[in-house]
Amino acid sequence: MAYKPYSNWIKLVTIILFMIATNAVIAEPSPNRVIILGTKHNGNKLVTVGSMLQIIKRINPDIILLEFDSSVIKNCTINKVWGAKTAEFLGVWNNPIEYRAARKFKELKDSVCLAPFDIYIPNRKNYISYTRLMEKSHQETLLRVYNEGLLNAGDAEDFTSYTNINNAFLGLLDSSLVRMNSPSLTDTIQTIIYKEKHAIRRITMNYPSLQPFSNWYNAHVDFWDERSDAINKKIWKELNANSNKTILIITGLLHKSDIENFLKRKELASLCTLIPLQEALLNPPIADF
Repeated sequence: MAYKPYSNWIKLVTIILFMIATNAVIAEPSPNRVIILGTKHNGNKLVTVGSMLQIIKRINPDIILLEFDSSVIKNCTINKVWGAKTAEFLGVWNNPIEYRAARKFKELKDSVCLAPFDIYIPNRKNYISYTRLMEKSHQETLLRVYNEGLLNAGDAEDFTSYTNINNAFLGLLDSSLVRMNSPSLTDTIQTIIYKEKHAIRRITMNYPSLQPFSNWYNAHVDFWDERSDAINKKIWKELNANSNKTILIITGLLHKSDIENFLKRKELASLCTLIPLQEALLNPPIADF
């Protein structure tokens, strides 16, 4: 009987240590495995629904984050639209490649969660059409001003450098998804975005022929930064809400470098491990569908 209090004390210490260990495990979840797949939304001869579906199947993600907003995807599923598949087959409704590939994968693996990470843009189709029209007109005017010799020497050099790297990038948009996602191309995208935010913005502000584009271009560049910040915050929320999951982020190629740089931050190391696409395809998980 004399040893009973000591025995009870040992049991209490053991329980406390067990609780501390358990809480430590809960407080430090395993990082998610994250793969970023940059794409061309409307595809090309090599980037098709089928080719993207094959990559998704090899990665076999638990979660797919898509560049859409919550009006398109809810409760881990793309909202059903009556007649959508027929309209796509007839070419009436050209949904993005990743939209259709993710939907097909969901049919194969119902447990996968499809989630949106983009912000809501009112009248998105009109916004995209207007942006493309303005970008085309802006680029044509820039080229005309350059060809007419109106740029000073420094601006002409910056524009030449930008044009060369941008044309090389546009040429690679006709390649496969694997080649599109090479590390060197991601670096190229980062350089293009930097030049657009600085050199091209400066040139647009400083020449009379480009003044009609100045307000639009400033707003366009600022909105890009605002959208990138919002996208990263939504991705962070998904990472924070999950542990030890395989997460595939499918995004337009121009967003890839911003997302990648965000995920490489030291403070996110406990939430995710970034895996290059090529590595993920070399060591695919075992499919469970």
